Amino acid sequence: MAAEEVVAFGDMPNDLPMLAWAGTAYAVANAHPLVLAATANRAGDHDADGVAEVIEQVVREWAD
Repeated sequence: MAAEEVVAFGDMPNDLPMLAWAGTAYAVANAHPLVLAATANRAGDHDADGVAEVIEQVVREWAD
């Protein structure tokens, strides 16, 4: 799988290499400040199913 085909989610600094590699990277809303600074895309808070909401949106877009 090529990086541009990957959507990744992270919240802690150990996720930064994965987020840098992925074609599309999301930080969850309550992520560590370093992760928020390193990503342009945001998913909602993990307590509000933010990742699931983005996945649903991405799948709908891919289906079109």
